[in-house]
Amino acid sequence: MSVLPNTTTRGAGRRWPLYALVAVALVALALGVEALLREENFAPRKEILSTSVRDVIVSPENSLYPPPDTNRFQGPPETVFVYLSVEGLPSGEDMEARAQRAESGSVFRMFFGEGAGLEVLDEQEDQLSKAENGATGIVKFALKTDSGEPLPPGNYTVEVYGPGDADGGGEPAVRKSFVVEKA
Repeated sequence: MSVLPNTTTRGAGRRWPLYALVAVALVALALGVEALLREENFAPRKEILSTSVRDVIVSPENSLYPPPDTNRFQGPPETVFVYLSVEGLPSGEDMEARAQRAESGSVFRMFFGEGAGLEVLDEQEDQLSKAENGATGIVKFALKTDSGEPLPPGNYTVEVYGPGDADGGGEPAVRKSFVVEKA
C-alpha cells in the first residue's frame, strides 16, 4: 500500500486578498508621490510663442483693459478672464483656447473625486482694430466651470492656438499657467 504525501498547505487559497491589498497600497503610494512631485514642480508661468502676441494676463476682474496679472488666486474665483494683447494678428476670428486643470489633493480624491468640467467662453467684446499687417488690440475670453460653480483649487494651464494650429497639432501661440488655492 502506497501512501501519497499530503502536499496541500493550509490557507494557501486565502493569501490572494493580502497580495491584492499590498498591490493596491503600493499603487496608491506611487500615485500620491507622483501627485506631490507634480505639485512641487508646478510654477505659474507664461510662454509666448507667437510674434503676434505681445502679452497674456489672467485676472478675476472683468474690465475693458487688462488689469494686473494674477499668477495665484487666494480663493476659488467664479470666472477667470484671459486677456491677450496682440499686434499684427493675421486673423483674430480663428483662435482657439483650451484649458486644463491638474488637481492637487488626496489619492482618494484622485480615484473617486468629481472633476469639474472647464469651458472657455468667448462671449467677451474683443477690442481689435484692423490694419494692413493684421489685427491689433485686446482679445478677451472667460474660463468657467460648466456647472457654474467657482473654479476648484488646482494648477491650471491655458493654451491659445492661432489660426490653423489647434486642429493640426501645432504649437500653441501662448501658454499661461496659474494656481487657484483653497480658500
